[in-house]
Amino acid sequence: MSTNKNTYQLIDSGNFKKLEQVGPYKVIRPSPVAAWPPTQGTLWKDADGEYHRSDKGGGNWSWKGSGASRPDSEDEFLIQLPPLTVKIRFTPFGHLGIFPEQLSNWDRIRNVSSQLAGQGEVLNLFAYSGLSTLSVLAGGLDACHLDSSKGMVEWARENAQVSGLAGKKVRWIIEDVLKFLNREIRREKKYIGFILDPPTFGRGASGEVFKIEKDLPEMMDLLMQLCNNKPEFVFLTCHSTGFSPLALRRILEGRIKTPGNYLTEELSISETTGRLHPAGSNCVFYSNRVKL
Repeated sequence: MSTNKNTYQLIDSGNFKKLEQVGPYKVIRPSPVAAWPPTQGTLWKDADGEYHRSDKGGGNWSWKGSGASRPDSEDEFLIQLPPLTVKIRFTPFGHLGIFPEQLSNWDRIRNVSSQLAGQGEVLNLFAYSGLSTLSVLAGGLDACHLDSSKGMVEWARENAQVSGLAGKKVRWIIEDVLKFLNREIRREKKYIGFILDPPTFGRGASGEVFKIEKDLPEMMDLLMQLCNNKPEFVFLTCHSTGFSPLALRRILEGRIKTPGNYLTEELSISETTGRLHPAGSNCVFYSNRVKL
């Protein structure tokens, strides 16, 4: 089996862990759903590093070797997720700066954005390191990128720079989601589409608490006021127990008045063997004006 050391690949998973090729590094990270045995056990022995999660929150990386062969949380390097270039860091929380299960959605976002190019602005909430935002820009729509973390918004801006998209029209916003949506409604702002991957639990820029069971319905109602209940597309993904693809579809169907179509599926990452690693729920609404 060969691996591409210029991109991301999920090599194998099992025993509640996953083995990943991330640029030049082969790493092991926790996978709470991987309750099965690995299929390529010998490959795990060659891992460069492993992230160990603490029962008290957070965790730490352990690495083989030393010096230049041993990265830390301050190091960064580029990988290719065509047509995007992405900065990767091995953060103290075990994150990399990408959610690979979104690869198919990034292609779809770029596709529908190209069909609607120049016709409006897309709002990306909980926008993390910006790969969905960059997919909007690459397709030809304007974007508003919102995240409560200043560091993540800066990371997204860096990704825009290295991907050659820094000149595109985008607003970078650091704020609590619900506060921002209410302000946009007062301004009578309108958006053509929405992208959101809400956390089960999160904190806003000023410590505001977000709980998905309580706040997702209100948030969706606010979003619909920003498009008169007639968006051209909505990408809604979730990693919270109880929010299945069907549940996400019902959440959208009860609010959207645009004639269109729904794609519901389980998010997954393809391993190098072709097996799929489950990674959350996905529902995409797209109007009759566009095709996925």
